[in-house]
Amino acid sequence: MTLSFRPFICRLLPAALATLVAGAPVFGAAADGSPPAPVVTSMREDLLRMNEFFDTTLPGTLKKYNVVMEFTPKFVDFRDHEYVRFPIELRYGVHDRWELYGGWTPFIPNPFNSGDDHRWGTGFALLGFRHDVGSLFGLYDQVTVGLETRAPLGQPPLFLIDRYSHIRPFILAARKLPWPHTTFLTNYSYDRAVDTPGRGTPPAELPRVHLAEVAPSVLYKPGELGGIAEYTYRYFQGDEAHHFGFEYRVGAVWDVPLVRSQAWRLPGKWQVELSYKISDEQGVGESRGIAMSVRWRTSLREMLYYNPSNPLPNK
Repeated sequence: MTLSFRPFICRLLPAALATLVAGAPVFGAAADGSPPAPVVTSMREDLLRMNEFFDTTLPGTLKKYNVVMEFTPKFVDFRDHEYVRFPIELRYGVHDRWELYGGWTPFIPNPFNSGDDHRWGTGFALLGFRHDVGSLFGLYDQVTVGLETRAPLGQPPLFLIDRYSHIRPFILAARKLPWPHTTFLTNYSYDRAVDTPGRGTPPAELPRVHLAEVAPSVLYKPGELGGIAEYTYRYFQGDEAHHFGFEYRVGAVWDVPLVRSQAWRLPGKWQVELSYKISDEQGVGESRGIAMSVRWRTSLREMLYYNPSNPLPNK
């Protein structure tokens, strides 16, 4: 088999150019693209600060002994799939620079679509850790490394997770750019498919595929409203063949202030994301469309003691 590197260079070029932009001298905003925080900040705001925007995860970990829960329903499932996912994740700060997290993604039948995957299921489980290593060689201001694993539960749809378990080391990096409220972010990861213990080897018609990703993005977030532009380059490595893929995404973010959600008597922190994306994968084809998701994040204390008529104080 002959592997051409020309497509590889063409797809990777945008990521390389974005990295060069990130290498310029910088100053200004915080790692999430917001203005520099005042010396005295709300403990609750710091605990509930969102760390994900679409497919981009910010570097950083929870403070020691803090526990938060995140819930991220995928509204795009109502349009594209026969099921609807409900990802739930619990994060725990073991140390100021170490974090453990675990999650579960069950699914239910989509009321608007029918087919073989129009059913209930336990989906898959997630377990991982993150470690904040600080800056890196002057290229990034903040870097977090981690490792996570996903394992199927029952017989989930193949698009949700194949019959393999996945081990995924990753690097999350951020660098402040010269423009106010603007941050350059890069997520690096390598997803390796392995046999799931106790389930035997998947059938031959389900090939094992490993996935390497480089995802540079630029986040602009001057306040509760913000925007992000992402580019994701993907390299799929199969047992006998290799191919490439990429995705462009541009979107807007509404980071709902705690004061507003408390006025609506909603517990925790809320974030609404709306984006337009174009993806292409060799041998699969191109797809494009609008996607929307809502993130909800709350602390363990708030889950146990929240009272809509008397919200927790913002401290």
